Amino acid sequence: MYKINQEVSSMMNIGTVFFLISFFCISSVSHSYEIIEVSNGGNIQGIVAYSGHAVPQDKTYTLSSDVKYCGKELRTEKYLISADKRIKNVVVYLEEIRTGKAIPEEPVEVTDTKCTFVPHITVGFSGNKFLVKNEDPVLHTIHVYTSINGKTMFNIGLPERGSTVKKTLTKTGIMELNCDCHPWMQGYVYVFDHPYAVVSDESGEFVIKNIPPGTYHVKAWHEALGEVGLADVRVEAGESSRIILQYGPEINLP
Repeated sequence: MYKINQEVSSMMNIGTVFFLISFFCISSVSHSYEIIEVSNGGNIQGIVAYSGHAVPQDKTYTLSSDVKYCGKELRTEKYLISADKRIKNVVVYLEEIRTGKAIPEEPVEVTDTKCTFVPHITVGFSGNKFLVKNEDPVLHTIHVYTSINGKTMFNIGLPERGSTVKKTLTKTGIMELNCDCHPWMQGYVYVFDHPYAVVSDESGEFVIKNIPPGTYHVKAWHEALGEVGLADVRVEAGESSRIILQYGPEINLP
């Protein structure tokens, strides 16, 4: 009898473990992004601007290696604030949106061109492919970190022009890109689990399209200036909401 009771007890314990695992797995799935048909969505469009009087400027560095292909000087892409104080390369996204349009299937592509990562800032989507190409006739590496100053995710050599590396994006958040051969090379891929994320253009403009009607929190991330946000942005069906995301002088600049 004791043996039978012990076996029943063990089976109950195993059943409890499976129940807990199932519960937590189902709970985590329930919070994932759900694709729905968005037949008459709205847009959020606007600009990213800098309001301070003293506009931080990118610096020019003298290069010492592979100058035949890389050039003798490099101007950084850390700020990219125009004369009219519009900011390029700002990642603008909707925070915690859980339902909406399908995620794009196109891979995220970054190219080594004249010893720089092009584009310098881009967005990607979890589950999609990440493709890196070398268009220079010199050795590059694609050294990817899990976050800014984080742990190495992978580090692969691209020994010649035409070399490629393809990986699958399996995490969300900011990935930092570097090249061990050319330490000035730096870039970022901001990975999301939903499709409502874009990068501001040369005029600081952006458009997030086909959003289900509702109220959203819009956030922005800039490599040097950090984060800003705008709450309670209303999206109406078939209409565009215009906003300004502003980085002000209160930002602590390096």
